[in-house]
Amino acid sequence: MASEPAASSNSGSGFTSLLPSLQVLTQHPILSLLFLTFLTISTYALYNAYLHPLSSYPGPILWRSFRIPYVLATQRGILHTRLTTFHAHYGPVVRVAPNELSYATASALHDIYGNRGPTHLPFERNRTSFKKMTPDEPNSIVGWHEGDHARYRRGFAQAFSDRAVREQSAVVEAYVDTFMRELKVRAGRGEVVDLERWITYLLFDLSGDLTYGESWRCLEKGAEHPWVAIASDFGKGLALIGSINAYPPIDKLLRYIIPKRILKRSMDHRKMSQVQASKRIYQRGEEERKDWVTPTKKYIEAKGDAWTEKEWGINLLVVAFAGSETTASALTAIVRMLLQNKDVLHRLTEEIRGKFKKEEDIGVKSTGDLEYLNACVDEGLRLCPPVVIGIPRVVPKGGGYGGGGTYVTFNQFSAYRQSYNFPSPNDYLPERFLPPSPTTTIPPANPTIFHPFQLGRHQCIGQKTAMLEMRLVLARLLWTFDIRLKDEEDVWDWGEQATYILWDKRALEVVLVRVDGGGGGGGGGGRQRGG
Repeated sequence: MASEPAASSNSGSGFTSLLPSLQVLTQHPILSLLFLTFLTISTYALYNAYLHPLSSYPGPILWRSFRIPYVLATQRGILHTRLTTFHAHYGPVVRVAPNELSYATASALHDIYGNRGPTHLPFERNRTSFKKMTPDEPNSIVGWHEGDHARYRRGFAQAFSDRAVREQSAVVEAYVDTFMRELKVRAGRGEVVDLERWITYLLFDLSGDLTYGESWRCLEKGAEHPWVAIASDFGKGLALIGSINAYPPIDKLLRYIIPKRILKRSMDHRKMSQVQASKRIYQRGEEERKDWVTPTKKYIEAKGDAWTEKEWGINLLVVAFAGSETTASALTAIVRMLLQNKDVLHRLTEEIRGKFKKEEDIGVKSTGDLEYLNACVDEGLRLCPPVVIGIPRVVPKGGGYGGGGTYVTFNQFSAYRQSYNFPSPNDYLPERFLPPSPTTTIPPANPTIFHPFQLGRHQCIGQKTAMLEMRLVLARLLWTFDIRLKDEEDVWDWGEQATYILWDKRALEVVLVRVDGGGGGGGGGGRQRGG
């Protein structure tokens, strides 16, 4: 019986011992606030890590507890490498934020982004990630609003139909002619050429013509147009704004911390694009122009679905940018992969020079059936997908994948770099995209997981155009020049670059030796023929 009072006494003395600490807190409001803040954050972290409905999914503890590590990785441009490491360590599903799962399997890709049929609710785009810049800005074809997306896509589908793409081929070939002419001049002068820059000039000039009815004249001037220069910060601005949008409802307040330079450049880009769009849609005598506007405009007018000037403005901005930057990134990456893999470069060069006797024979149609060329493009898109980070979706009620309201993504770069999806995932091996052969030991690519242009209702509408552009440019380059890196030691993995939704591309400095279908197989050497 003597033990009970002792226990009570100990309990009382324990509480009494806390009184001085509690008195200190009550006498010092700042300490009280700090203590409550610490307690709140600790409770929040412990709940997210161990009690949250997603607590059973694997992932790094800090990322499971807070979204801040995800945001910081995004702002540093290393999110893609972090996710790749996580998927290699934790497996095909990783919890990368308190309410977000990253997947790296074919089944998840099809469930999240595919057309699930009338009996399944779709995984809609994450509204938090697709907020508009200003309240009065209309939705766009890449926005979260499914109804508006479908409406805009029906219009633009006319501009990217098989017939329209065939009719636009002459425009593409003309710009590639200009691109090649400028490179020949510089090769004749013995200049080192930054192919990243010139490929970007080509694709932006071309998309400017097909979208706004006029070229930016980057190729002609050998310099960026202001619209192109501003566009170079587009990805960084999107990444920063997207990170801030992750913290509603204080995101409106947090926008004030965005550097004014970034906001100003973003708004200037929109204003410049609106002026160009208004100018284009009111052009007269352009009814039969072979571009992306004419068939779209004809269709929506025939359907009685007239778009407002602002709708044209935001959507042409999206199409012009998507039709240039993403293809420029992919093409630059493929050229670098070829120059860093001489055996592949030699085999592709032989295929191209073996088929074409004259440069004028190399066109959009004639390059479509080159088997190894197509394999090289596909393998480049696998290693270096132009859109690096997955487009976030939200799980519908009853949709599985962590439960309704969970954010889910399929991150192409990370998924394609996993050995459980592609053996030797970091090696450039076009043979994996060729038909099976008894002479190769390279396992074939898994077609169910390889969708570089996405799939489902949000699949890239311009993928046919992108593919024909890449094939044509590669064929023209390798038929005309032997190419080598300026610095043969300048060899690195494309994924080492920073990415802010899109790639922050480094220069690709090369030496071009003109051979016009002859030469030493593309790896340098060959007889120079001047400009």
